[in-house]
Amino acid sequence: MTTSAWAALYDRCADGYDPHVGHFAVLGRRLVDLVDPLPGERVLDVAAGRGACLFPAAERVGPAGAVHGVDLSEGMVRQLAADIAGRGTANATAARMDAQALTVAEGSYDRVLCAFALFLMPDPGSAARGFLRALRPGGRCGVSVPVEQLMPGDRAAMSDLFRSVALRAGPAAARRPDFGMNAGGLLAEAGFTGVRVVEEESAFVFADTAAWWEWTWTTGFRAFYERLPADLLEEFRERAFALLEPAVTREGLPATARTRFAVGTRPGGPGM
Repeated sequence: MTTSAWAALYDRCADGYDPHVGHFAVLGRRLVDLVDPLPGERVLDVAAGRGACLFPAAERVGPAGAVHGVDLSEGMVRQLAADIAGRGTANATAARMDAQALTVAEGSYDRVLCAFALFLMPDPGSAARGFLRALRPGGRCGVSVPVEQLMPGDRAAMSDLFRSVALRAGPAAARRPDFGMNAGGLLAEAGFTGVRVVEEESAFVFADTAAWWEWTWTTGFRAFYERLPADLLEEFRERAFALLEPAVTREGLPATARTRFAVGTRPGGPGM
């Protein structure tokens, strides 16, 4: 998919983004913890979505600091601006901007964050070089990418189902983003030093199969669904539910995700 197609997709996802389990919110806070913004610092949150990183970063930097969230999706920016106003987060803003062509002053931020977006970009290297340029010397960047998508039930069986349906739908449905991309290598190639990579598995619980289905429509799964003919989409839904129902417990439908976090520093700071 092109950059504009991804932006349009997330326009359609924006209103009800990440319901039920707050997958992106949980992992966004984890990325903020790893990057560790300090009180009074300026933070740029790239591909900010509905603020999974922005709001915990705003808490960290406090009233003397600032967090600027940017996203290519107009729908996400509109919703994020409303969320910022609704929460009364006075030290945060939202604006539309292309992550692959950041229009911010060089060295204007202490921290840059980018969660679950690099693997969707046609030119992630340009984005990473832009992150470096946006940082002051000694500033820190943190990114996250999925190694394995959030998936309930038997992952192998669900993956086989996705694959078989995609093949029947044709090449467009079979295309997928670069899961498991080398985010640490990308930062190093862009010029970051001291790059550290952490992989973690996270567990979530959906209330039931219907909650999982609703959640997937607010994420990149939607791109796959929208490429399927209506009858094949319904067949996929029925077969997925049949696979997932045996996995439902009294607590709900458990699911796991594996995420790769990478953190690096712009050279030139004190002692470097």
